[in-house]
Amino acid sequence: MSSLGMRHPTDEQLLHFADGEMTASASEEIRRHLKACWHCRHELEEIEQTISECVRYRKVVLDTSLPSPPQPWFDIYPRLARIDELQMRQRWMTRILEPLTAMWSKPRRWVPAVAMIVLIAVVVQQFRQAPSVQAAELLRKAVAAADSRPRTTRRIRIHTRTQHLTRAVGGSGTSVDKSSDVDSLAGLESLFQAAHYSWEDPLSAKSFAAWRDQLPDKRDELTREPDHYQLRTSTDSGELAEATLKLSTVDLHTVEGTLLFRNREWVEISELPDVPAPSLDASGRVSAAAPTVPVRPSASQPLLEAQPALATPGEELAVLSVLHYLGADLGDPIEVTRAGGQILVTGAGIGLDRQQEIREKLRTMPRVTVRFSSEPAAESLAPEEHSSSRISVGAGAGPLQAEIERHLGGRAPFEQLADQVFDMTDRFMSRAHALRRLAQRFPPGIEAQLTADERKLLERLRQEHAGALVENVIGVDDRLRSALDVTLVDTQPVSVSGLWQDETEPLFVAARHAETMLVALLGASPDQTQSSELPAQAAASLAQLRRRAENYERLPMGR
Repeated sequence: MSSLGMRHPTDEQLLHFADGEMTASASEEIRRHLKACWHCRHELEEIEQTISECVRYRKVVLDTSLPSPPQPWFDIYPRLARIDELQMRQRWMTRILEPLTAMWSKPRRWVPAVAMIVLIAVVVQQFRQAPSVQAAELLRKAVAAADSRPRTTRRIRIHTRTQHLTRAVGGSGTSVDKSSDVDSLAGLESLFQAAHYSWEDPLSAKSFAAWRDQLPDKRDELTREPDHYQLRTSTDSGELAEATLKLSTVDLHTVEGTLLFRNREWVEISELPDVPAPSLDASGRVSAAAPTVPVRPSASQPLLEAQPALATPGEELAVLSVLHYLGADLGDPIEVTRAGGQILVTGAGIGLDRQQEIREKLRTMPRVTVRFSSEPAAESLAPEEHSSSRISVGAGAGPLQAEIERHLGGRAPFEQLADQVFDMTDRFMSRAHALRRLAQRFPPGIEAQLTADERKLLERLRQEHAGALVENVIGVDDRLRSALDVTLVDTQPVSVSGLWQDETEPLFVAARHAETMLVALLGASPDQTQSSELPAQAAASLAQLRRRAENYERLPMGR
């Protein structure tokens, strides 16, 4: 509820707040509390009024009654400060000049030392610039090699999070397969244009070099494998955060590229082998007599047969399982996506210790890439999956709250009940979000691709989330039964059947509705109009959620 460590801030904390002597985070926390608490606002007003009276007394009484001093006091501190500064400068000059004088009188000692320092500086600078220099030289040679080859049409495959398309680039023009969605294609092209990366020929050393050369700051990593070079350039400016290019070691032919944009979109580009065009008869139809001859990949395409397979849903599930048992799938702003042959684990605003823990657990998975950012995490999550603060009790008491307080015996028991209910509400909502993400990631078609062991793992994750959801809903139900003078009876039976993926969204909607009703019942502000039927409505909503959650927990996999 609050990190102040108490229900209300103390008078000392309010005094520090009024004087502006608290940290920004603590001041903001008290400011939020004051918006919702009449009692503390009254205390703060009394403190400010007392300070105002003291200031007024000094100004009206003391300043007018005391006689003026015979003459101003002589301020000795500036003169003392100038003396200290002068002495400090003299000591520093002495410390610097004495060694230099001694060294100058004996050049055999200082000349080698200066030469060594200059040599070390040159070596360090060369090592610092080595990757960038090597990257620029490799790209220059690759561009020259590409210009020396005949300009022919190439087919490339572009793979993103939502679409797959094949393009023909080079030669006389550029074409795209007609099955591609026009709007999605236009959006992808605009993304390339915003990043200043060539859309006309995205898989080329020239396009990569043109993008890299216009960057104000960049970091290069160059590695060599037996059959290809891999150049990775990252930057903190522009729409494109990182680009990777693979070049054949045989003739520096570009064979594969990956682009990671600032908005977390990714694009993989690879070259496809040439396929001879079929011969056409006089009517324009494909001639049946024209045989299809397999084309042997040329030396400029040594990596096409060795391209890594796409990451599988099972590998993604394994990563989610690790994050689940670390507790990182319930609150940490972490996203997991399949990007071609890799599983990308990204996150923002995560503490360094938490980052290290996650990296260590995922280190043994060779196809997993972890990238964490220090930027705030609020923009990376959907609004409905991230709230800025937890639910809290309202500032005052509405009519229903006052009635519940009388029933419980005072404000303190009411706030204790509300704290417990809202804490468990936060927990069952986090489980509802986790189940919803599982259902979206593993719909029936994707679940069918999993092995038997992987399906058991998926079921175990679902059961753990569902069981925790049921446990917290029952906890809220039990506390309201003992506290409210209302019969918690579910008048509408709930039947759950079919696939668990199809039943996850109704469960999430029911949890949302129960959360809304509980907030209206226990967290309302004094000026909010409340219906006398609200306790019964909240009870019915909670009972419906409990019944649906218990039935959902019993659903089998693949039914």
